[in-house]
Amino acid sequence: IITLSITCKHRIWFKLTQRTVMELEDEINVADVLSTANMDWTPLGESFVKRYTNYEDLKWDVDLSKHKVVIAPYGGPVAVLFKSQGGIVINIYSLTGHQISFIKFEGGKIVGMGWTASEQLITIFDDGTMDVHSVQGEKIFNRLLTREVRDSRVLECKFFHTMMGYSGFAVMTYEYQFFVVSDSDRDKENIRVKAMANLPSSTRPTCWAVLPQGNSVGILAAVEDKLYHILPFESVPIMISCKKTSPQWSSIAISLNGKAAAMIDTEGYIWAGSSDFKTSETEFDTQSTAQVHQMEWAANDFIVLLFDKFMFLKGLGKHWCKLPVRTTSVLQPEIDGVRILTSFYCEFLHKVSSSTLSVLKVASLQPGAILNDAYKEYKGDESHKADEYVRYIKDQLPDAVKQCIQAASEEYQPSIQQALLMSANFGKGFLGPEVSQDVIRLFVETCRYLRVLNTVRLKNVGIPITYRQFSRLSPGVLNDRLINREIFPLALEVCNYLKIPPALGKTKVLRQWAQRKVQDKSISETDIANIILKKFKDSGVVISFTEIARVARKEGRKTLASQLLEHESLVSDQVQMLLEMKDTDKALDKAIGSWDSQLVYEVLEEIKGTEDTARYMQIFHHRPVAAALYKKYCKECDPDGLVNLCRQESDFLEAGINLLSQSYNKECDSKGRLVPQHEKLKLAHKEFIDGQLQFHLKVVEDQDRLLKEQEDLKQKLGVDLIGCTLFNTLLELVRKNELKIAENMKKKFAMSDSLFWWAKLRGLADVANFEELERFSKQKKSPIGYEPFARICIEKSRYREAIKYIPRCSSENKCNLYMLTGDWQKAAEAAFSEKDVGSLNEILLRQGRNPELADLVKQMKARLGAT
Repeated sequence: IITLSITCKHRIWFKLTQRTVMELEDEINVADVLSTANMDWTPLGESFVKRYTNYEDLKWDVDLSKHKVVIAPYGGPVAVLFKSQGGIVINIYSLTGHQISFIKFEGGKIVGMGWTASEQLITIFDDGTMDVHSVQGEKIFNRLLTREVRDSRVLECKFFHTMMGYSGFAVMTYEYQFFVVSDSDRDKENIRVKAMANLPSSTRPTCWAVLPQGNSVGILAAVEDKLYHILPFESVPIMISCKKTSPQWSSIAISLNGKAAAMIDTEGYIWAGSSDFKTSETEFDTQSTAQVHQMEWAANDFIVLLFDKFMFLKGLGKHWCKLPVRTTSVLQPEIDGVRILTSFYCEFLHKVSSSTLSVLKVASLQPGAILNDAYKEYKGDESHKADEYVRYIKDQLPDAVKQCIQAASEEYQPSIQQALLMSANFGKGFLGPEVSQDVIRLFVETCRYLRVLNTVRLKNVGIPITYRQFSRLSPGVLNDRLINREIFPLALEVCNYLKIPPALGKTKVLRQWAQRKVQDKSISETDIANIILKKFKDSGVVISFTEIARVARKEGRKTLASQLLEHESLVSDQVQMLLEMKDTDKALDKAIGSWDSQLVYEVLEEIKGTEDTARYMQIFHHRPVAAALYKKYCKECDPDGLVNLCRQESDFLEAGINLLSQSYNKECDSKGRLVPQHEKLKLAHKEFIDGQLQFHLKVVEDQDRLLKEQEDLKQKLGVDLIGCTLFNTLLELVRKNELKIAENMKKKFAMSDSLFWWAKLRGLADVANFEELERFSKQKKSPIGYEPFARICIEKSRYREAIKYIPRCSSENKCNLYMLTGDWQKAAEAAFSEKDVGSLNEILLRQGRNPELADLVKQMKARLGAT
């Protein structure tokens, strides 16, 4: 079904090719293949277990009895710890013994190591620190668990995996305190270390294990014959109902789903049941005191105990069996069995599935077995017998086909898979259209997935994952694991073949491939850029170049990074990367070209923090868009920057005006006034001198003189007028009856007569000095007229004072002013003299109840000829 093409230059290239079942019929003798399919089954009660070899003649030279070994689940890599005088080295291998990478440690004592769900290797040191490395041996991060762990030191460490897809670990300190990390796949900042409750006993536990239950994680710890369930806030003693009195537990095993537990004591007594210890499934005395090297659950089906020369398998009933062990072995529990690794071979042990039993068990009368026999008779030229078998299971034919398909998925050997799929293909030809679509869909999907699985199981790849494990992981995760091993050609083929969405498949593979490619120092930077660009163009997917350029920059290949960034489609990412590379000019040009003002502001802010003022101002030469945006920004947030920019452009007027604006504090004084600053005024004065701006220069000089006058007034009179305008200063002096000082200031600043009269008028009226106001009005002819005098007296409700000024007002305003004072008769006379019939009608309307005034108004109207 799957063929391997070529291997060249230490790079594995694969080609998935589809071959129809019909093409394989001439190559496989179904009867011969299936007759030996159950030869390696071992009975365990009513069920069977199967032990088959994944790989033989492993490529490594490792004695597992001398080194600590940890295996990642789902057919993952193997980490082997080597100790020598030169330090500690961890080699990472595939399950074929092919070395993937190595990690060298300068010092420290490693207490434990294990794999996360995403195949990252975690090493725990006795000082409470943890290192995380990738499959390629690259350090991802290092961190301290907690200060409490560091202070009391780590004594033991255990890792765990769950059926829910997360993994973690727990450590026990020298004070017998437990700390748990329930999800070790998080990044450095988000890893949470949870302290568990204290162990009730001060004695060191004889054995302990991590108990994951749903989203919570606890600890099972045995102290001699006592067992405790340790949670974050309490430690609960557990009472176990077992036949043996006071067993001294020596090992605990928890199933991957956290629902089953098994324990063995120092004398070989086994107890197994539910993890809440309310139900006992089996109790058995092996009557052996031999040391148990490892005890693990095979899914939830049976328990595997590893001894020196054999494995002891204990089912959940009364049944058990022994399997021989040729050399030192290491067990790794999986969701559907147990993986066995030795120095020479890799095996898998699991319970034979119900679908496989239905088809391949001797004398099975299940529909799948009969369909299988029918196909064998058909191939043996006994068509009439094949017809009889098919007719016999006609009503059960869909189930028979499904059993064959499911049995094929459970098999590891491609020849057995092919034989079972041929039987299924034979049977689905007899199905009606109403049921055939679902069966065909299952058949096609199983064939597609088996093609992929058989490829990744090849020795050159070394991922012996089962169909059930693959179903749990999903195609995307399997593809990630191929990427982790840098088998990019196969990963790309799998993406195309399984039609994985580009974001999770093709794009991801090409991005990771490119990041590795830029690290190849044997190829020039230009050649690598061309290779990557051509590969991306041929792929037909849009890929971000930013992360690839970032890797190139870390490798010291700045030219390569720049070449790749030219093809980045997202300008914001492109600009950010250019800033990281300190190529500020190019970053600014790219930001301006994007017409994104916010992006331009971000670049300018970044440059401002790294460059001096002179260099910063030079960037605006020949960049009018950036200069305009910067001016807008400075007007709101950075006035000093705006002044510097104006100076750079020789815009003395704009610089001076901005300095003049800055001469007033942003915050008002206690009286709510903006107080100008002499220093800023001097700077503005200098800008206007440089620009030869005489008018603006005069304004600044006058403002500076006014400030000095106000400061003198504050010292002499105790009047705080600093920050006031000239008009308000004179107004306040009049209110304080400092009329001579006001006159002098008027002359000093050449204030116009009209403004001065307004200031004095308002000041005298505010303090109700109407006598002085009258004298002031008679000094000379008023430049503002006399109507303001009358109106301000009316505002102050001083109507008699107002009447003094009305005769000197213009004729057209007299009537209205008299009406405001309430002198209606004079108002009527003023209206009559102006022949203003409208005003007379208004007076009559408002004062019609006054008979004398009404008669007078009517007479006036009659004389004016108005009705």
